[in-house]
Amino acid sequence: MQDPTLPFQYKSHDSLRLGLPSLKEDAAVKHPVEIIQVESRQRAQAAQGQMLRDLYGIAAPAKAQIESQILGRFTRLPGAGPSSLLGLESLTGELDEFKYESYLGLPDMSTLPPVDLHSQMELKHGL
Repeated sequence: MQDPTLPFQYKSHDSLRLGLPSLKEDAAVKHPVEIIQVESRQRAQAAQGQMLRDLYGIAAPAKAQIESQILGRFTRLPGAGPSSLLGLESLTGELDEFKYESYLGLPDMSTLPPVDLHSQMELKHGL
């Protein structure tokens, strides 16, 4: 089992917007199944990179890695809902998978009040 470690707080915490900080929640031990899923995903990506390297040379996995980094940066404005990262999902093939996140936790089913866009942008830009 993995030992919990406390995260390093690299910037001040805005208690008025985000509530009281709790390092105990941030240091929770991951579930063993979650660890297995993450390691499995990493092994599959490494195997795919090795296969591309063997078939097409060193440039193919480098190009795929650069594309995934570029597509992983695009996000929506804060408060507009979670970013879907559609380009990254299409590149990795996750669009073909139907997971429980696909039908549970949709924004229109949420009971939480909508987030104020202005305060989220101030928080993002450190104003």
